[in-house]
Amino acid sequence: MNKVSEKLSSMYITAWTMVFLVIWIGLGLYMAGSESYTKDFRMMNDILVRDWLFSEKAGSGVLKIWFAVLCAAMVVMGINLIFCSWSKIFKIMRARFSGSQLFMLIVHGIFGFVALGHLGGLMLGFEYNNLRLGKGISHNIKEGYELEVKDLHFVGDTKALAKSKRDITRDDLDSLNSYVDVSLSRDGKFLKEQRLYLLKPMNHKDVHVTLRSFVLPEGFKGEPTPDTEAWAMFTLSRNPVLKTFLIIYPVMIAGIFVYLVITWRKPHITQNSNNK
Repeated sequence: MNKVSEKLSSMYITAWTMVFLVIWIGLGLYMAGSESYTKDFRMMNDILVRDWLFSEKAGSGVLKIWFAVLCAAMVVMGINLIFCSWSKIFKIMRARFSGSQLFMLIVHGIFGFVALGHLGGLMLGFEYNNLRLGKGISHNIKEGYELEVKDLHFVGDTKALAKSKRDITRDDLDSLNSYVDVSLSRDGKFLKEQRLYLLKPMNHKDVHVTLRSFVLPEGFKGEPTPDTEAWAMFTLSRNPVLKTFLIIYPVMIAGIFVYLVITWRKPHITQNSNNK
């Protein structure tokens, strides 16, 4: 058992896993830049990764294999982190107690919870991107939630509705005065109503509604005119671990900073340098 734990906690596995991850992520970046997989990556981002991964209709099989291998490599890295941390515990228990070593061990543990938070964000809850709705239109999802647009006020050039978000300028859209009033309900029961502005979401417990952009109506063809009706694009999501993650992540960053402070050593000045 000791030999197994030593191998699993070795820097040899850490180094080779890191090399593999760099190469594999590089392959993913190449695929993302390829026209053959651009649509599949967008589909992956439009829904929760869990739903995308196990759906037979959504996504490319090659991309799913790439993602599954990436997750497997991260699991190996996580196992290596766990065994490395345990080996540190035994060293601390056997050797002279060191507060800085124990503190760094705690930071390692927090990092593990951060990694679990990332995994939870991929696999728990739900996520629906690119929900295109106009005034008086509602959308239902299988989890029982219903999002309805009560009112929509667009201030800007309607030609901007046909542009991508990257191409829209301040002259195209008045983001401070453009808004959407939405209502959220579940199984016919009203939950919350709020006025949304760009990137200022509505939060109800762990459910989030985000106004992403103003767009053309569904099925619209031709050039937009000043009388063209504006619709809105939303993201409806639920992440049950988000609040915990937002607490743990800054704690980890602060822990690393504190560790650097308590282990900081001033440069050693030798006698010869003093004589100079």
